[in-house]
Amino acid sequence: MAKFIEKHKRILILAEMEDRKLASITFELLRAGREIANKVAGSLCVAVLGHEIGDVSHEAAYFADEIYSLNHSLLANFDPQLYSSALKQLYEHIDLKVIFMSQTLDNLSLAPVTAFKIGAQVITDCIRVTFEAETGYLLCTKPVYGAKFLSTFKLEKEPYLVTLRPKAFEPIKPSSKLGEIINFDPVIERKILKVEAIENVKQESISLNKANAIVSGGRGIKNSEGLDQLKELAKALRRHFIKVELGASRPLVDARLVPSSRQIGLTGEKVAPELYIAVGISGSLQHVTGILGAKKIIAINSDPKAHIFQVADYGVIGNFEEVVPALAKKLEDLS
Repeated sequence: MAKFIEKHKRILILAEMEDRKLASITFELLRAGREIANKVAGSLCVAVLGHEIGDVSHEAAYFADEIYSLNHSLLANFDPQLYSSALKQLYEHIDLKVIFMSQTLDNLSLAPVTAFKIGAQVITDCIRVTFEAETGYLLCTKPVYGAKFLSTFKLEKEPYLVTLRPKAFEPIKPSSKLGEIINFDPVIERKILKVEAIENVKQESISLNKANAIVSGGRGIKNSEGLDQLKELAKALRRHFIKVELGASRPLVDARLVPSSRQIGLTGEKVAPELYIAVGISGSLQHVTGILGAKKIIAINSDPKAHIFQVADYGVIGNFEEVVPALAKKLEDLS
């Protein structure tokens, strides 16, 4: 077990990994953490949890002051009890002011368990964080009431634990100074495991939160033929954007035209692409909640009173069967 003597304010980021590298959301968390660390004259730290994570820890050293490498065979697969136990042990050895996690399904189970174990105040799905200069309390802003309003919550008892929505912050830039890598060996007992084995089922790989552009269909897309037109539009967009994905509102998922992994909204994914094209989507609050971070929204709908036009930057009133092919052809002509 490593020994830690120096005590000062630390802002800790829980690293997210993908293909044995830092996931893009981690760099966004690091930007948020660095802004807070600068305001409180503290250190920006990263916790890397997993097994055989040396390369990831060295990658993180270009972005943070301290990198805590928690390497253990039982941390190879995510488990909220094991991960929270490891984080609790780290918390007991260093002085933490704030812990930032990404807003993922895994962390929605990890955050409350960890908060309970270390006695932290927790708030999820935040899009902005800052410190109140007069009190030192952490102010966290998040969408509420189906994203109809933004509300700011005040956390008054340290440590603070916050999950941040993807694309809420710009990615951090690497530093010329490498941070210190500290090996921390958590004591983890197999008996707290509630899952004996995990089998990874091969399925379609979808990363909606990483898409630069998304073409999304709603109730107005009644069949597979209509869905094929959206796919053609997405194909045309790939000439202009690096990563383009097909999304959907809940009616298309309920109709089993698309898998639930492509659902966007309050009960699906929350996305923030450069361009979001909503086709045949009425614009319910449940769906709008998931697209708040989109830079530009184009709505295509035959109903001029559809709510989606109130949140769109550009709107086209017309039948998508005519509009979508015309838009796809124009995009191809421009390439």
